[in-house]
Amino acid sequence: MRRGLLIVALLLGACESEAPSTQEAAEPGDAVPATVEAPPPERAVEVVADATAIEHGQALVSQYQCNRCHDIAGVEPPELDYDCAGCHQQILAGTFEATAEELAQWQGRLQSLDEVPSLTHTDRFSRAWVASFLPDAHDVRPNLSASMPRFAMPPADAEAIAAFLVPTAEPPAPKRGDAERGRALLESKGCASCHRMTGVPSLAARPTPEPLAADVLALGQKMAPDLRFARDRMRPASLVAWIVDPKAVKPDASMPALGVTHSEAADIAAYLLEAELQPAPLGQVPVLPPVLERAVTYAEVHERIFGKICRHCHSDPNVVIGDGGPGYDGGFGFPKRAFDLSTYEGLRSGSLDDHGKRRSVFKDVNGQPRIVAHLLARHAEVAGQPVDGVRGMPLGLPPIPMDDIVLLKTWIEQGRKKGPA
Repeated sequence: MRRGLLIVALLLGACESEAPSTQEAAEPGDAVPATVEAPPPERAVEVVADATAIEHGQALVSQYQCNRCHDIAGVEPPELDYDCAGCHQQILAGTFEATAEELAQWQGRLQSLDEVPSLTHTDRFSRAWVASFLPDAHDVRPNLSASMPRFAMPPADAEAIAAFLVPTAEPPAPKRGDAERGRALLESKGCASCHRMTGVPSLAARPTPEPLAADVLALGQKMAPDLRFARDRMRPASLVAWIVDPKAVKPDASMPALGVTHSEAADIAAYLLEAELQPAPLGQVPVLPPVLERAVTYAEVHERIFGKICRHCHSDPNVVIGDGGPGYDGGFGFPKRAFDLSTYEGLRSGSLDDHGKRRSVFKDVNGQPRIVAHLLARHAEVAGQPVDGVRGMPLGLPPIPMDDIVLLKTWIEQGRKKGPA
């Protein structure tokens, strides 16, 4: 039962987008440039990765705890206490060690990390894209609630991990097809039933030539990436092979084969690689409402925010009887912060800074208490807006609603007292 106590925190609330950089934040509503993104220049063909880099990258995958969410070829899965996706999947399957009442409660509240892409047969990806993506992740799969966390990862580590995941030489690029025919095929084959491709005129959402089983379609829709990223993510030869038969490339692929010939796949790939792309639209960052006039208690803030999701990654392991989470013990490239949100006393004691010294989470950062600034930064990340020096929280998960953030800010301004239990 010790893991049951640990995971409740995550399951009580929404549990995912892969996001931004560190510049002065743009104001909501700033105009998006009307320029068109040109097709990428011809890139160098990738050769076999360096053996030393591959070995180092394999060790780094475990160090950065990538296996907490992903099944990775050549990497052992973690213990269940550290297996975020595995815990969720066991709960949904009813095999997690808990009472029937607890399972039923958690199953009704679990909202993410039930389906996570495995990192197998990853040599279909561009090694250069993997290396650029890991330190500055953005949302690739718009229909998944959670996204890739923004790791604290230097470029050299990202390059080593990319060498491990994509060690092979790149196959010769196939003969380029006809992009105009490719767009027509994207529509006639029903690709828009699952995929979107931002930056091009909307694809007509037509059914697939052969009807898909409901569960196959639902999984495909959830896992489908935005096709605007295909030109950077995929090696051209792998892209064609994937379009013909995804499961021949990756046996556990969620995308079904749609009866596409090699010639048709070359045409579709040509469109994905060559179509003019408008810049990705920036989302709107909601405005934080004014502080409330009514009294707000710690108990209310804990119920709405800290006890709902935050304490899963920020808890004293002695309190939750298990893993304290990367926000307490360190992980994903972050040092130990020892920030405990499972108790009032833990919140008031603050977190460790980069030098291991205690700091208040209520001190002003970007005009807000530090803890509020982190929650607001997650809204900016999801909107694609740049953020100045603050990493959005919750890491890789949907933003905390603004009505809950203003509740927290109100409590802080009212003296952040514990109040009645």
